[in-house]
Amino acid sequence: MDRLSSVLSAFRPRTTAVTGLFAQASAQPLALKSPACYWLYGLAGEVILKDQQDRHLRLHQGEGAWLASGIHFTLTTGTTEQASQLLICEYDFASKALNPLLDADLPWVKITEKEDIGQSLRPLNGILIEEFVQARCGSQVVLERLAEALLVQLLRLFMQNNRMPSGLLAGLSDAKLARAIVAMHEQPEQPWHLDDLAALAGMSRSSFSRAFRDTLAMTPMAYLTLWRMRVAAQRLKSGDKNLALLSDELGYQSEAAFRRSFKKVMGVPPGAISRAY
Repeated sequence: MDRLSSVLSAFRPRTTAVTGLFAQASAQPLALKSPACYWLYGLAGEVILKDQQDRHLRLHQGEGAWLASGIHFTLTTGTTEQASQLLICEYDFASKALNPLLDADLPWVKITEKEDIGQSLRPLNGILIEEFVQARCGSQVVLERLAEALLVQLLRLFMQNNRMPSGLLAGLSDAKLARAIVAMHEQPEQPWHLDDLAALAGMSRSSFSRAFRDTLAMTPMAYLTLWRMRVAAQRLKSGDKNLALLSDELGYQSEAAFRRSFKKVMGVPPGAISRAY
């Protein structure tokens, strides 16, 4: 399994809405739901989005931004002489607390139309916009699939261009770290040790530990435990209730040990995960 698919197989994005917003000359609120992630794209004019911490995101026509989590914005236009329009793709991508791809320190990642990522996204983004504007028969289903494909392409390009400074996407961008990370993703039941993972990465134990911690802000063993618990939480939310089987598939020798680890990491017992997340 490739680097990105090792995550998307457990945390698959689903488009929940593709909408457009006409920006007015006066300020207006734009509330993007915190459990969702978003792709915003300037269709016309210029929009200025200010969050509650007074950070500004400017999007001209042809520019986009990925938000790992929804934010409450105040939206204004850059000029009163030209109508401004924003395309908003909303995704259900597991809750931010569960999905490791959303462990991003950045509030957003802006993509300009001239940079490599913007150029690579242009064909697919163009098809998405055309389908959105024309609203042909069956367009809702087509829009959902196109938006999901765009998100996967965007994440792939983040990795290829080393765009993320930290977090899982940054780790997967590193060829050496990625070998160890993908192994943990694909075989969480294995009794991984630091020496095993360092060997997979082709690095010394100390170099691997340091690089992993600097990139993902946690030790390899802490990441392995967190990955196991996030996968468990996702499966529990999807209706998997067989804790004995789940604990075995995630490398725990007893259901009791699994329960203890789950509550320590997730803050709630397995039976309460659907209410907590």
